[in-house]
Amino acid sequence: MGNRKLGERLPSLDHFRGLALFLMIIVNSLSAYDVPSWLKHAPWSGYRFPDLVAPMFLFAMGVAYRISLGKRLSRFGLGRTILHFARRYVLLFLFGFVGILIANGSFDWGILQMLGSTGLFALPLMFTPPAHAMAISFLLLAFYQIALTAFDLRAFVAALDMGGPFATLSWCFVLVFSASLVGTEVQKERADTRKLFLVGLVIASFGFLSSFLVPLNKHLVSFSYILFSTGLATLVFTGFYFLVEIKGVRIGVLNALGKNSLSIFILSSIVSTLVEARLPASVPVIYPILITLCLLFSCIALAKVLDRLGIYIKL
Repeated sequence: MGNRKLGERLPSLDHFRGLALFLMIIVNSLSAYDVPSWLKHAPWSGYRFPDLVAPMFLFAMGVAYRISLGKRLSRFGLGRTILHFARRYVLLFLFGFVGILIANGSFDWGILQMLGSTGLFALPLMFTPPAHAMAISFLLLAFYQIALTAFDLRAFVAALDMGGPFATLSWCFVLVFSASLVGTEVQKERADTRKLFLVGLVIASFGFLSSFLVPLNKHLVSFSYILFSTGLATLVFTGFYFLVEIKGVRIGVLNALGKNSLSIFILSSIVSTLVEARLPASVPVIYPILITLCLLFSCIALAKVLDRLGIYIKL
């Protein structure tokens, strides 16, 4: 079986990333208001669908990481490739801090900092054999969970969104797993969807079973939460790969959103943060819903225009 041509887009990844962005806009825009509980993250231990959104975004980043890495190594060599990724994730990290500073007037840790720090931290593992990279990331995940309990770091981690800098050890597993296993598999002319499905099912099941010892907890970025989320993300991505790459299904909205997901996410996050700072949480829920719909349709329209013009904005 051959390999996918370098530089060739993977429509299923665009669809998957587009869904992650679509859900993230909704969750981020409504989370501060009195909406049904299933639209909010679990308040502590537990799992709701919004708890999967950030892992999906990171998972997609990992698949793209592996594809882009191979392309850049063949074209530009090792040194320029490392410089490109280091610069990319440092910029992403800085975008997060500057955005929060402008919107809230304070320094904080958010999803862009998590994505940037995880991408940078995982960079050396991208140059190790996939099996070794996954084993190392799993050991880092286990170490994180042990340290979290042994040194009673739960209050420190939970006080920061996405678990703060220490949780990078935990998030790293999602990125390295998706890059090493899924990213490597989809570079083939046709990925083995049965293999991806079974692996996703095993990881999700292991995460669920481990939750009886270590509860599913997004705020602590717990061992079980990461494994369960990684398995679910693998299953969702495999479904998209089967429908889009094999069956030829296309969903224009998701495809367009996925092609400029990071830039549109940054824009939508700034708007959502500014609205939240000026719209009290006590307002009737119809107002944030209408604002969210306007933001969502605006993002879709922008994604469609950019796609039609062939403009794909990358950091």
